[in-house]
Amino acid sequence: MAADDPTRIYVCYERDSAALAARLDAWPRTNADAEEYLRRLDTPMASAAAEPIRARLREQIRAADVTVCLVGDETSDSAWIAWEIEESKRGPSRNGLVAVKLQEYSLPPTGIMSCGAIFVSFQREKVARAIEWAAGEPHSDEDYTLVDD
Repeated sequence: MAADDPTRIYVCYERDSAALAARLDAWPRTNADAEEYLRRLDTPMASAAAEPIRARLREQIRAADVTVCLVGDETSDSAWIAWEIEESKRGPSRNGLVAVKLQEYSLPPTGIMSCGAIFVSFQREKVARAIEWAAGEPHSDEDYTLVDD
């Protein structure tokens, strides 16, 4: 990514967090079509019908610099989000990872823990700093929380 290129994000979330996902509009989103993205939830992850959906999402994930996971009530149980996080960690140019906790008690998916993710609350300034940091830092296995969080 060139210094003047904007950071591209892929946002994974559940249906009940769609309005909050739409508020992440300061960055180009590789999965900006919310209606198409949410249709994945109507298809069982293990079904043959899920493969074309996974192929489209895989392209969108690979086109992003950072994967932002909105951590809500159902996120930790979502097979789709677990898959999206694993895809974000694959390959030589793996995405930076940001977990945005929507409520303090919401559990993040296990796949986003212990892999260098940054955990922040849903406040625009904190999310912006986390995205930019995740885009520019080398990836490690340690998780981070911004100092002022």
